Amino acid sequence: MSLTACGFEPIYGAGDNSVFESDMREIEISPIENRIGQQLRNELEQRISPKGRARISKYILKVTLSENKQGLAVKKSEIATRANLSFRASYNVTQKSTGETLTAGSSRMVTSYNILTKTFATLMAEKDARKRAVREISVDITSKVAAFFKLNRDKLAAVK
Repeated sequence: MSLTACGFEPIYGAGDNSVFESDMREIEISPIENRIGQQLRNELEQRISPKGRARISKYILKVTLSENKQGLAVKKSEIATRANLSFRASYNVTQKSTGETLTAGSSRMVTSYNILTKTFATLMAEKDARKRAVREISVDITSKVAAFFKLNRDKLAAVK
């Protein structure tokens, strides 16, 4: 089934016209603070340029990530049995040559995990919750940045 007549073109489409084969490969991702920031950066690298980054980058993606932990379910003994991890990532994409901000936004994610009697099990549940949050934030940021490049392709091509 071909959809070219309607003007629809999938953002993840293959070929030279794909935003992931051109513009997204030219994004350099700045380091993000802390271990969780490193994990987010790695996820973004894999999603934004799955075939590898271009030798020369034209854009810089900067991300700041904050995390907040909150106990939810509390027993009568005032011991939390469930916790929420809330994440907020703010990002901006700038043109490397001019420093001009091209697009900016934020992504939020809340994940939960059980607080168990075994410390190791709780640590693993918390680690898994962080991993899920990082994955979802990277998907969200990648989608927003890809949409920007797709919608502004002609304008950006004139600047190159």
